[in-house]
Amino acid sequence: MKVNALLAAAGVLLSACALPSVPGEPAAHKVNVDGAPYLLSQLTASTWTASTAGRARPLKTSFSHQAALLQAIEKTSGCKVTDSDYSRQGLQLDAQVDCGSKLKN
Repeated sequence: MKVNALLAAAGVLLSACALPSVPGEPAAHKVNVDGAPYLLSQLTASTWTASTAGRARPLKTSFSHQAALLQAIEKTSGCKVTDSDYSRQGLQLDAQVDCGSKLKN
């Protein structure tokens, strides 16, 4: 009996790890920049992030590549990027956006 109860409890705990994301959690937007796939995610009302899709790897840090990622964030968010920096040891680009200054299409 104890073994069955323990196995049942373990099954419930393990299945909880496979639950889908929390409802209302913003989805990541997959975009291509310079031919490579990236994920753009909104962390807060004024913060967006960019990271590589798939296996985590450092982002390219050239000015032109950073500008292309920031432009993708502006297009996806509809807001103007006001500041940005790299985090997570270069695995992520964080961008502060101003949505009061909506981009004109």
